[in-house]
Amino acid sequence: MNIYQERTLWLISIFLILRLIFLYLSPLGLHGDEAQYWVWSKNLDWGYYSKPPFVALIISITTSIFGDIEWAVRVSSPLLHSFIAFLIFRTASFAFDERTGFWAAAIYFLMPAVWVSSAIVSTDAALLLFWALALNAWIHLRLEKSYFWTLIMAFAIGLGLLSKYAMFYFVLALLLATIFDKNSKQVFFSLKGLVLALISSCIILPNLIWNYKNNFVTISHTIDNVNMKNGLTLNPAELLTFWVDQLGVFGPISLIILILAIIMFFKFRGVYDNKTINLLLILTIIPLALISLQALFSRANANWAVTSYVSGSIILAHYLTRHGSKLKTWVLSGLVIQSVVCLSGFIILSNVNMMNRAGLTNSVKRLISWPETVSAVENIINQGHMNSTYEFVAIDKRTMFYSLFYYGLNDKLPLKMWTFGKKPLSHAELTHPLQKQDGPILLLNYYNQDESLLRNDFENLVRLSDLDIDLGGGKRRLLRVWAGYGYTPRKGRPYE
Repeated sequence: MNIYQERTLWLISIFLILRLIFLYLSPLGLHGDEAQYWVWSKNLDWGYYSKPPFVALIISITTSIFGDIEWAVRVSSPLLHSFIAFLIFRTASFAFDERTGFWAAAIYFLMPAVWVSSAIVSTDAALLLFWALALNAWIHLRLEKSYFWTLIMAFAIGLGLLSKYAMFYFVLALLLATIFDKNSKQVFFSLKGLVLALISSCIILPNLIWNYKNNFVTISHTIDNVNMKNGLTLNPAELLTFWVDQLGVFGPISLIILILAIIMFFKFRGVYDNKTINLLLILTIIPLALISLQALFSRANANWAVTSYVSGSIILAHYLTRHGSKLKTWVLSGLVIQSVVCLSGFIILSNVNMMNRAGLTNSVKRLISWPETVSAVENIINQGHMNSTYEFVAIDKRTMFYSLFYYGLNDKLPLKMWTFGKKPLSHAELTHPLQKQDGPILLLNYYNQDESLLRNDFENLVRLSDLDIDLGGGKRRLLRVWAGYGYTPRKGRPYE
């Protein structure tokens, strides 16, 4: 084992242990999205309303081993990011050298987005794993042209698509690479390319069949996220916000020097006559460019271009190893500072009192006091209404539905989603819609604008005492509570 591989393994091991300790000690409950994925894991399928199925499979595996406690739901994330960091080390070592590999792994593993992602369960960790594996296979395949790497790449692309449709950016990069990279063109326009396309297509096919049977809800939801309802109206403020957010995703110093490195590689292409660099540039630029356009014409979440930073970490590491100690000192300082900040945040969030004193309660209000909320709702259920027993608990907010589901309210009384659109707008509405009922139905109302729509749906809607949960730190969870009779869903209403 060479010294750089040893350093990489030590780096990954130390920070993996720290992140696992935080998960185990964390008092933070599941976010509604995490609870949603957990519910999916109890009903494995080839697709779900908003995401492909791989995140549910991962949670199913970890919770079958460790139980359904919060840390067990999330534990796959720090483990997967550790594998990704080592894959990046191996990829950069093969493409350049072990020193570049160490720096690339460190830049990736210590970037702020990976710190945050390691503390939650999401679709990003699996996507990044298969993206990194596909990149590793691509760099090997274009030189060795073997069926082994063809199969690895095919499975990586297929499973990446089952993790998140953003894996299509990788496919787009492959297509562009055939224009200028002779080795890639020789592979993809051959029997190996056909095998690659067939296997990856077969892997994603069950999800496409599921979508077909469910009116293509996942694909439609993904398209809706593009949100071009207002046409090509420019939103420069959204674009600026997206790029400011990228400073927090990759790290401010790392991002600035990465942009500098990309400019230098384009400016001095003759000096950097390396086809691998060109491939890495494509994989870095495509997601950032496409999501930037989306931000300009609509909106974009900060993490939507996170795949850029797998190859971006390697580009930055290669640039640093070629340009002396000054830039490396800057990047190293940035890695240390952002890691200290993130680790300090983990420590504060591991203790409720420190969290409240630091004024962070508002930042995590969606992750706390759900058992207390469930107990309060159970008390209302036990009281009944007008000597009648509630038939269902109906909810108008998706994330609240899943949080209450995870923390056991569905065991007390079946949970339903009140639907207020022409079609299902979430997996909860797709699988647990509130249907025509005489009542009484206990209705938990989150959105202020829903009252008029609610009254149109019920023959009689009785306002009860609000549900008021103390979250600590001066924050409260306030829900309006209703007893509803004679529910008939109205069709064709616009979503408001």
